[in-house]
Amino acid sequence: MLQQALKQLLQFLATPTGNWVILGFVSFVALAIVYNRKRQIPGLTVEIIPEDTWFINRDDNHRLAIVVSLHLINKSSAPIRIRKCKLSGYSPKPPPEKLLLQGHDVSVELAYPKHDLFVDVDGHPSEHTSEYVLNPYTEQRMWAFYHSGIVTMTNMLRAPIVLRDVNRKRKSIQIAVPRNMEQIQLYREAAMRW
Repeated sequence: MLQQALKQLLQFLATPTGNWVILGFVSFVALAIVYNRKRQIPGLTVEIIPEDTWFINRDDNHRLAIVVSLHLINKSSAPIRIRKCKLSGYSPKPPPEKLLLQGHDVSVELAYPKHDLFVDVDGHPSEHTSEYVLNPYTEQRMWAFYHSGIVTMTNMLRAPIVLRDVNRKRKSIQIAVPRNMEQIQLYREAAMRW
């Protein structure tokens, strides 16, 4: 049955109509590749900074707090003006002044990264930047803070992060965000008490 279907398909592709179908399909794929390249931010390389990227389950509001740090490299001769930095659809928010982890008999304050903070344009305090400028031929580091409505007990999140510039071009990478080691340690201590 399968051999007969393949034989009929090959016979169809050998006809002039089949040749037009192959040509149309190849043209569609080529146009999709060219369109995708045109939408990319030219000259931008994005890498995750693993030691400054983490998430925690927040006990105070039953949400995830996610910190993502990025190493940005501009290899082009023009500045790149980043307007949006979405993590799986979430926009960056201003971080709380203190982020505390509550253990059984200890409270741990988490330190934020020392890089530039990126906050989305919508309703941000004036001390945060809403447009991140990456000068030509430079490397810079920035971080963003996200709230997520989910709560998870896994130790690794995988999500796409999408950067958009003022020209609506984009750069997207898939990242893995590990749980903060301080929270893992508190969970281990709590499990040993049980």
